[in-house]
Amino acid sequence: MRLRTLLILYLGLTSCDSSLPKFEKKSSHRTGINFNNSLSYTEEFNPYTYRNFFNGGGVALGDINNDGLIDIYFTGNIVNNALYLNKGDWNFEDITESAGVLCENNWSTGATFVDINNDGLLDIYVAKSGKPGGPNRNNELFINQGDLTFKESSKEYGLDIEGLSVHAAFFDYDGDLDLDAYVLNNSIRSVGTYDLIEGQRNIPSEDGNKLLENIDNNFENVSSMKGIFSSNIGFGLGITLSDFNGDLWPDIFISNDFFEKDYLYLNDNGQGFSEASSTYFDALSMGSMGADVADMDNDLIPDLIVTEMLPETLSRQKNKQVYESYDKFTLAGSKGYHKQYPRNVFQRNLGNTFYEISRQLDISATEWSWAALLFDMDNDGFKDIYISNGIYKDLLDRDYLTYQANDEKISQILRSETEDITDLIDIMPSKPVKNAVFRNNGDYTFNDKREDWGLDEPSFSNGSAYGDLDNDGDLDLVVNNVNSEAFIFENHSDKENNNFLSIVLNGSPPNINAIGAKVTLHLANGQKMMSEQFPSRGFQSSVPYRLHFGLGKQERIDSVEVFWPDRKRSVINNVNINRNLKINYSEIVSESMDPKPTFIKDNYISDNFIDFEHNENYYIDFDSERLLPQMFSNEGPCISNYDLNGDGIQDFFICGAKGQTSNLFISSDSKYRKVSEPFEIHKGSEDVESIFFDVDNDGDKDLYVASGGKAFSKLSRTLNDRLYINESGKFVYSPSSLNFNKFFSTGAIAVGDINKDGFLDLFIGERFDVDTYGISGSVLILVNNKDGTFETTYPRELQNIGMITDISFTDINSDNNGDLIIVGEWMPILTYLNNNSNWELVSNKIGIREINGIWNTIESSDLNNDGIPDFVIGNMGQNGFYKPGMKLFLNDFDNNGKSEAVFTYKLGKKDFPIHDRDELIKQLPELKKKLLYYEDYSNQSIKDIFSDEKLSSSIVKYIDETRSIVLLSNGYLSYSKLSLPNEIQYSSVHAIKIKDLNNDGFEDLILGGNQFLVKPQYGAFDASKGWIVYGSKSSNINFSKLKPLNISGEIRDFSIVNSNNKSDSLILVTGISNSKIITKNVK
Repeated sequence: MRLRTLLILYLGLTSCDSSLPKFEKKSSHRTGINFNNSLSYTEEFNPYTYRNFFNGGGVALGDINNDGLIDIYFTGNIVNNALYLNKGDWNFEDITESAGVLCENNWSTGATFVDINNDGLLDIYVAKSGKPGGPNRNNELFINQGDLTFKESSKEYGLDIEGLSVHAAFFDYDGDLDLDAYVLNNSIRSVGTYDLIEGQRNIPSEDGNKLLENIDNNFENVSSMKGIFSSNIGFGLGITLSDFNGDLWPDIFISNDFFEKDYLYLNDNGQGFSEASSTYFDALSMGSMGADVADMDNDLIPDLIVTEMLPETLSRQKNKQVYESYDKFTLAGSKGYHKQYPRNVFQRNLGNTFYEISRQLDISATEWSWAALLFDMDNDGFKDIYISNGIYKDLLDRDYLTYQANDEKISQILRSETEDITDLIDIMPSKPVKNAVFRNNGDYTFNDKREDWGLDEPSFSNGSAYGDLDNDGDLDLVVNNVNSEAFIFENHSDKENNNFLSIVLNGSPPNINAIGAKVTLHLANGQKMMSEQFPSRGFQSSVPYRLHFGLGKQERIDSVEVFWPDRKRSVINNVNINRNLKINYSEIVSESMDPKPTFIKDNYISDNFIDFEHNENYYIDFDSERLLPQMFSNEGPCISNYDLNGDGIQDFFICGAKGQTSNLFISSDSKYRKVSEPFEIHKGSEDVESIFFDVDNDGDKDLYVASGGKAFSKLSRTLNDRLYINESGKFVYSPSSLNFNKFFSTGAIAVGDINKDGFLDLFIGERFDVDTYGISGSVLILVNNKDGTFETTYPRELQNIGMITDISFTDINSDNNGDLIIVGEWMPILTYLNNNSNWELVSNKIGIREINGIWNTIESSDLNNDGIPDFVIGNMGQNGFYKPGMKLFLNDFDNNGKSEAVFTYKLGKKDFPIHDRDELIKQLPELKKKLLYYEDYSNQSIKDIFSDEKLSSSIVKYIDETRSIVLLSNGYLSYSKLSLPNEIQYSSVHAIKIKDLNNDGFEDLILGGNQFLVKPQYGAFDASKGWIVYGSKSSNINFSKLKPLNISGEIRDFSIVNSNNKSDSLILVTGISNSKIITKNVK
């Protein structure tokens, strides 16, 4: 009986243990840690008198007494700081007062452990902020005395900085082996004082950021002479160090709040820094907070995440987020503040530059997010993402700002002797939110794991840090909260039997903790992993001097490679796992390294250079259609090429924008001669497509030019397409050749002999209605009359089929008749068989079921060598605001005689407008009474806003696919859909060329795109530099190997030609909106 009772008890206990989440919250009774960053405001000191009032405190982890146990230091704002000594077995002792590190009656922010005096003991540096004045208001440096007490010595080292300091990082920037420092300061000036004035960051300020060089243990400010901005517009909240460009010199990333852009300082071999954020980042966070950096895909290259304030759900975004207008966004860019968006950013580093892909990863919106930490939370070998969230008072609640705390009301209270500002703060909304946790699947996809892993308790969390507090081989988590006890989470990943390796580096004095070192693990299966020794991370926090590697089920490490801060390399072989490995610089052999930076600038060529720069006319689509999320008036330039003069060299026609002459470029003496006649008289048109073909069968190529865009009246003759006849090498405009019964914006052209009379006919696709986006257009067929003129026909089957962007005329059923594949925006891929000029829609029959997308372009080729054409089709990708289930409702919603498009997201079974309330009301003013409060609007579907009658009479379009794809033939009239690689989905695809570049017998793809003209709340499509995707075949054709083209801008067209210098070399000619023509070797 006793044995049975013990067995039942044992089974009960093991069952309880197995039900524990991966992260177990430890109670203050269990740990002895009861730190609470309690914040209370007063009439004199509150969020209105100090803007960073609710920013919270930080966490620093480090072993202060060298007993092998990690200790914890919390910073408090109004409350004192706290130092907890780790006694083992999750027991901690508060030794703050006896240690002398209280920072009493001071507003502390960030903290970091550093051995400043090279005695083998960790010291503490604390950043201060808050009210000016008072005792010990300066940043403090506590020197470890070796007996669990500390001596404040900041003045002795020149580190007694006073201002609005946020955090500090110590590192050897100049390669002289001692530790220098960067102190991050927030501007003491109000934000509006400096708003968007050009050149301000070049004006240094004594209160700004500081790069401090260690000269004989005294830290001296060298900011200006070393290229560091220290101006009053530096509203820095995060400092992140890494070797971003692979040259073994530490670089700096500074995340700035408010309107100032973030800074990327690339180290110039220890001589100083070059700020390069606008060069290597296409998108930045607007209100940047904390940041972290790590190698997220084990390619040995560091990636970067920066957090912002975008609420997680569409409902909360409508009520808690304020957006900039497109005009202000554009102004900021023109004044040097770059492109900033209200969202988190994840900058994937591919070695040559960064690609911002947060939206594709679904991590762009995580609430008011103070910091991200990138670390392996489950020891599977890939670093995961933890984000601390929450603001104690919703400072951006739209109803509060509009009706209770508008500028007039605040000014009135501040002037009043009877009204209290605290009353206004009391009614400010306050709601805790969950912190965010994303598990890295190892393939650049992430899953939300906060609930599964026990990290879903709502809170107002700020600084956080990770470290193995119990030495069990996994990383535990410590989080500082506002107005509640700090979170201490024990990680139970050790119970999952994943392996690990923890590394402690003993560096060369005086940098004995080897800050700036890089460690690479070479596993037995060929996999590699990399981590860097920079303890200051996240928001106002720092992690221990241990590099932790989760290994998953890997049981062998071939070698450990260490790149030391002095740029020397050491290798340790035959390393055992599941242990703490200590590596001493002085005990191993090392060799000097001098790698070159991996970041590159444009590697274009001047060979066959075409002197043409596309200049898009200034036209704002949003001025005429306020609800559009993006513009559609930047669709050029197009490029057409043919050897017109028979010299064996390709000549080019380049389309110009409205107000710009399109030009012909004829090769002459190894250069190109620009020909503007007769095209100059038509420069009022926006030329978007062109094609060389022989209209009259006289043996030379004539030229068809299509005009489009939206910057025109629908009655404007400048919308007319044009035909130029080649007369002995001179092009002559032929106004009588074309005959249309209306003006329209052209989106697509194709050429083919439809009636087999030996003369080429034309297919013309209508792009859109220039006044109203969403109205479908038709395909016109221009039948060649054999005399240089065309008869315009309007096939019934091809009328009102969509907003057409491209047409492919090719034979898909091997009957020697060309068939039509038509693509466009908010429409399916339409496939029509040519049955003696009767057009049979067969999309569903051949496996291309209604795949509705925002299709931009289509290109055909036989990719799988089966004799049947396949198709590559460009879409908008997965890294933008377009989502499957999105709809467009088109109607005259305000009965004013003009229709407008309302865009929605599908959430559950309902469709919710994506628009900001103010934006919707400006377009439809009668909705103001119905949508009086932002909170009401945030939860209303389109059915709640508009009547059933109005919705039932609306034109409704939808999309269910945003990826760029391949349609691959399976045999006779059968196709299957193949998604292009994830990297291609980083942005839109507008240009495609197909060519076997490596002579392996399989066609390769060249793809380019981007669309920058998007409202800032939705964000541009900008994460592409063009791609080459190599075709290969295992059991089926696939496109998995790819490389970037490194071409910046909105790519609109490609042309591939042979090089004049090398017979086996190919030149890619690239047309880019608002940019010069780019030429580049691709073979």
